[in-house]
Amino acid sequence: MIGVESVTKRYGNLVAVNDVSLSVAAGEVYSLVGANGAGKSTLMRMLVGLAAPDAGRLLICDEDLAHRLPTTKKHLGYLPEELLFYDQLTGEEYLQLVAGLKEADAAQIPQELEFFGIAFAARKLVGGYSLGMRKKLGLSAAMLGSPEVLILDEPLNGLDVEMMRKLRRRIEDERNAGKAIMVSSHVMSFVERVSSRVGVIRLGKLVAEGTPQALRQQTGLLTTDFEDVFFHLAEVG
Repeated sequence: MIGVESVTKRYGNLVAVNDVSLSVAAGEVYSLVGANGAGKSTLMRMLVGLAAPDAGRLLICDEDLAHRLPTTKKHLGYLPEELLFYDQLTGEEYLQLVAGLKEADAAQIPQELEFFGIAFAARKLVGGYSLGMRKKLGLSAAMLGSPEVLILDEPLNGLDVEMMRKLRRRIEDERNAGKAIMVSSHVMSFVERVSSRVGVIRLGKLVAEGTPQALRQQTGLLTTDFEDVFFHLAEVG
């Protein structure tokens, strides 16, 4: 469902992503973890077509992103870390715009607004939304059209504990429905609980990959918090 084949991305002398290969199958949650600036968001931006690799190949549902096929966007739901909205639109209007761009059924909009707890603000201007409400609106937009592939960059930021749990369960439901999901998060308890596999990226390179339990065994850290496993593999802290 998601394929990354020997992908490299440079910004001048900086190699942001360095010869990375990975894949995410249907019915799998793959968490990409690393320190700030490790290359996670750059890779995710390439996977949704917002940046082009300097080398390598990116596939979504067997479609090469380099071909820019109009059908590819229908397969994708994307939550960027930095959310940008048209602040003069209401939440409902924004989701109608996204539904049109994705050729998704707008009838799904009320249920997503209800699920993420912002139905009360559907007709309020997005410019007046709090950080948490903006995150929920972004998640609602990502879920529109029931995409086969979800790419969620720091989805927990700005959410309260109750919504974090609700989102985790939603991600698990989407996984069980056969979706391929890539998540980036700094919340290691969430990563360990939700992930089928975890990829650790450091200075643009994928340095470790495996199930949470396999990474624990690799590091010998079987009983400590999963963040200790992350610190060890990412060489942070």
